[in-house]
Amino acid sequence: MKAFPLPLRLTIPVTLLLVGCIAGGFSLYRQVSISHERAEDYLTQRAKQTATATAQLLEYVYRRAEVKEERSEGASLLISRLTGDVHLKLIVLCDEFDRVQNSNRYELRNRLLQDTPLADTASVVAQVRQQRAGKVALNRHRMGITAIYPVLLPPKPGQLRSDNIGVLLIDYDLTKLEQRAIVDAQQQSVQTIGVLILLCILVGFLFDQIVTRRARRLVLGSNRLAQGKLTTRVKLQGSDELAQISGAFDRMAGQIQHNTEALQFSEIQLKHQAEQLETTLRELSQMQAQLIQTEKMSGLGQMVAGIAHEINNPVGFIHGNLSYVRQYAGDLLNLVELYQHHVSAPPTVIRAKIEEIDLEFLTEDFSKVLQSMEIGTQRIREIVLSLRNFSRLDEAEYKQADVHEGIDSTLLILQHRLKSKDNHPTIEVLKEYGELPKIECYPGQLNQVFMNLLANAIDALEDAALKTEQPASPQITIRTTRLDAEWIRISIADTGSGIPESVKAKLFDPFFTTKSIGKGTGLGLSISYQIVNERHQGKLYCNSTLGQGTEFVIEVPVHHGAVCSKQTIAVHS
Repeated sequence: MKAFPLPLRLTIPVTLLLVGCIAGGFSLYRQVSISHERAEDYLTQRAKQTATATAQLLEYVYRRAEVKEERSEGASLLISRLTGDVHLKLIVLCDEFDRVQNSNRYELRNRLLQDTPLADTASVVAQVRQQRAGKVALNRHRMGITAIYPVLLPPKPGQLRSDNIGVLLIDYDLTKLEQRAIVDAQQQSVQTIGVLILLCILVGFLFDQIVTRRARRLVLGSNRLAQGKLTTRVKLQGSDELAQISGAFDRMAGQIQHNTEALQFSEIQLKHQAEQLETTLRELSQMQAQLIQTEKMSGLGQMVAGIAHEINNPVGFIHGNLSYVRQYAGDLLNLVELYQHHVSAPPTVIRAKIEEIDLEFLTEDFSKVLQSMEIGTQRIREIVLSLRNFSRLDEAEYKQADVHEGIDSTLLILQHRLKSKDNHPTIEVLKEYGELPKIECYPGQLNQVFMNLLANAIDALEDAALKTEQPASPQITIRTTRLDAEWIRISIADTGSGIPESVKAKLFDPFFTTKSIGKGTGLGLSISYQIVNERHQGKLYCNSTLGQGTEFVIEVPVHHGAVCSKQTIAVHS
């Protein structure tokens, strides 16, 4: 291309074509405005149709899918099918708490809507969720269209009918249509100023050769840079203003490329550090819960060991000597009987003493007293054995255990809390035990879960009694069933006042408690959840209706290998 030696402001073509440029600019502006409005109308209709169809398909998938994994997979498939649209910029599916469940951008998942590029649509999202009617609106810079439509989410466990309203947001980009409108307007503007170009064909030819094409290269280079193609360079020859602009543009593009690469590298490092911090925090949280659990079990083990040591020795001594006491007492009574047989007329003093102590009743009742003492000492030995079985001090390893034995030991320890008191009647425990095999587990930890759940049930019944909500006969029902060859279920239900929906979502959070200060730490259910779900690869969940009681359900595998063969268990309400 031939270099142009003079500045553009001194050239005649600038003056001659100034009018044509003004007319062409006006025509271009008019055509771009019309094309932009058409593009907005077209993209608005397209957004409405796509959002409506996608929302209906998502609700259909949620109704048909039985498990969470199928729902998530179906939603991801629907969203991935939309990503082929060249005008589509972002798809976000939020739950009822404005948390992103799915998106075509993986890094946005599990974030809150306010942390995404669509944060400025929060007010519109609230209106859509309230009115349950979709809306389509331009964004703040009028460079995109966002369709916001409600989606009925599947019911949560324990819900018969879902009232959870999610929101589907589909963001379309008007940039490409805007560029196409500019190109179309340029073509129409060329036709408008064609007469002027014919009148000054020589000047126009020179202008086209020297200015227009070079300027177009600058425009195309700017557009490519704006689209993210940071390696774009123009490199115009000459010393005129356009050449100077192209040099400045190339230097600017190089600097932008350098800065962008540095920012991307920094972003990768920050993301990696954030992931490491998240992993560290998760491990610290798990370690904290494990330390608390270990401390509780250690304290319980020491307490039981002390009780067993202090009680077992004297009780064993008493129980062992009762047989000798029975023998000696029998010999003495036989001697008295023999004396009565051979001495028909004992002295007056002896007869008075016989009447005073009621020898006949003493002889008959003494054996009963010894028998009661034997039963009492045997009962104390059984309680000590139950304490030992509960703590499993000699069974800390993973092994086979009888679930019913663990439940019975726990009930025996809590027996004093089941009895009638001034502020509440006796709590009746109904056992509906099924035929269960021995399961592979950590017996001591599983007994700790039974202790926490049964203690919570007793607390709930006592609180209900204080609020005069307690039924005439408070009950705790314990059911055990075998779901199939590899899974068992333990259900602990009470007839208390139930748990509100707002509390159910936080039941298993660490340090969350509804009890008064000093009565609860908020760790019992959290540790129980960790023991069942993580240590035993099972499931612990709660079914409760306000005013109708609460049920906690434990589902654990019979064998550790059953977890791999059966990944999903149907949750029966």
